[in-house]
Amino acid sequence: MSYWIIFPVIAVAVGLIIKTYGQESRPAGRIATKKENVRDKKMIHRARYREMSSCDSVMPVGWAPLRIIDSESIELRDIFDAIVEIYRQKTEKFYQYDFSHEYQLLGRLRNIISIYHGGLWEQTDRIDFSDERTRWVYMYRYMLRHVHLVFYACELTANEEIRRICPGYRAPNVCMIGGGPGTDVLGLSMFLLKQRNPLSPYPLFAGINVLDRCTAWADSWESLRRHLPEKYRRGIPEVRYHEFDYLENRLPWTCREVVREADIVTMIKSMSPAAAWLNSKERVFTNRIRPYDIQPYDRSTPILEWHSVYDIMLHMRDGAYLFYIDNKTGPQREILMGAAREFKFEIIFHRVLHGVSLPTDVFSPDAREVIGAMGGYEPCSCTGTNEVIILCKSE
Repeated sequence: MSYWIIFPVIAVAVGLIIKTYGQESRPAGRIATKKENVRDKKMIHRARYREMSSCDSVMPVGWAPLRIIDSESIELRDIFDAIVEIYRQKTEKFYQYDFSHEYQLLGRLRNIISIYHGGLWEQTDRIDFSDERTRWVYMYRYMLRHVHLVFYACELTANEEIRRICPGYRAPNVCMIGGGPGTDVLGLSMFLLKQRNPLSPYPLFAGINVLDRCTAWADSWESLRRHLPEKYRRGIPEVRYHEFDYLENRLPWTCREVVREADIVTMIKSMSPAAAWLNSKERVFTNRIRPYDIQPYDRSTPILEWHSVYDIMLHMRDGAYLFYIDNKTGPQREILMGAAREFKFEIIFHRVLHGVSLPTDVFSPDAREVIGAMGGYEPCSCTGTNEVIILCKSE
């Protein structure tokens, strides 16, 4: 066979192979066209992408690929790191005279888990939060989950009704029923900080009052606040705590004044611990006559029983909002809605949330160390099934 036939065949085959891989044979010295340059750049990018996607196989020992963490995870990580810092400081304090500090923490943690996982609304035993260690293990186990739940619920209603509650032009006055260590405060603050300029010097709230059975939560809040990022310390004003118990029929006078002045009243995961008592309590007004301070409401319709939820909703001002989140199981929703019907509250939002979970990567290396010290009991990451209800008192 003649070489004049073989060489053209080989040249055509090589050209086809090169073209198959996205390359084109160009005579030496010829300047590439614009189309060729664009194609070559795409090929380079694809090659680099293939190298990056296989980085696990060529990554040096001890290195890890860069992981992008969203802003929500960073916010939650900062809050939990503040809880971890309290642990470090308290551990140093207690170890000076008590080497069983961590064992006592584990004992209290197991006790809280047994109560909260055993049908909370059916429980008659109440946790003693006057104990400093008990307060910390509650924060460790449940606080981050509840903060995220409040933030998630606000985000869920952001395009619907939440802006009526927290208008951007005016800082609201907030009363938090059973606010504990500040879960409601931080959840609302996360949402409000996301809506405004982070460099704004103005506070997020006109005032914050917490009504809780244990006013010692004020110490826990101050300990936590010192370790929060600066934007929280700048944006959250002083939090005032007032003693209140769902099991008392009447609000103390100071609590009534707080409720009257509030633009927003929150009941977030606070009614279910007292729901068993509220649901089973004996009727205290059997003569079918309303209490004397019910005026100017119509006295013709009887209230057969009276408890603290009625008293709270009675003293809320017209136009104020009630922001409720709690477990779907249990009688707490019926208790709330019974009082809402009595005092002409309008439902402006109602949604059932199933299994809201914390985002990934919320625990720093320091936090992982503390989780290990807690015997492997990790902070709760899922909230189960909850109801979100926003009510407005009719004017």
